[in-house]
Amino acid sequence: MNKFSDFAKEEAGLEGDKVTISELFNQKIIVIAYRKLKSRAVQGKTCVEIQFKLDDELRVTFTNSAVLERQLDQFKEMLPFETAIKKIHNYYTFT
Repeated sequence: MNKFSDFAKEEAGLEGDKVTISELFNQKIIVIAYRKLKSRAVQGKTCVEIQFKLDDELRVTFTNSAVLERQLDQFKEMLPFETAIKKIHNYYTFT
């Protein structure tokens, strides 16, 4: 008889204390990892969970930003990397 726990693996969230993305604007962070999941806030959209270090502490933040998602996908081979998140008009970007 198969055991459910032998084949069903729940995907755990990334480790770290949660902060809002607005708390990160223009601060130096080190992006460690990210994962994409279905957004609970916006139906049919993707949410990105970003794991990073801020002042040597492991943290996570969530965003629906298509720009940050695209940048993370494009440069995932470069992880970890140092950056800052900047708000330009109505979008966020790594700088």
